[in-house]
Amino acid sequence: MSPRKPLLLLFGAVAVLVSGYVHYYLYFKGGYRDIAPDSFAGLTMSRAFAINAIAGPVIAWALVVSLRVPKLSVPAALAGLGFGAATLGAYLLTRSVGLLGFDDNQLTWEAVVAFVAEVAAIASLGSWLVIQWTHRLAWSEPARSG
Repeated sequence: MSPRKPLLLLFGAVAVLVSGYVHYYLYFKGGYRDIAPDSFAGLTMSRAFAINAIAGPVIAWALVVSLRVPKLSVPAALAGLGFGAATLGAYLLTRSVGLLGFDDNQLTWEAVVAFVAEVAAIASLGSWLVIQWTHRLAWSEPARSG
């Protein structure tokens, strides 16, 4: 199992779970249920927080299960990487130009924890995917005889 690097998957799972928990906390306990009434295709900022609160634990669970079911590893890692990139991108948009009518101009502990977790998810799962890709390339090249 050495080329699979399970610790990167586990670290990514924890990071995605932490980000999901922060979104859960903000939605259910932090007053983000009714923010930003603007919507796009029925999606409001408050619904995006609810979706992240649900998707985070589901993706983290898939990453942990992928340690026992290797065929699930790449899709789970891609989902975790996409989750981290999308949530980080949405956060950066709210800090700069706004997103769905929501402008975030305050720095809170929740923002810092989620930011660090999303960067960690991107770094660990992205690294794991690169390792998998290079490992497959190394094994798929035909042996050359000199």
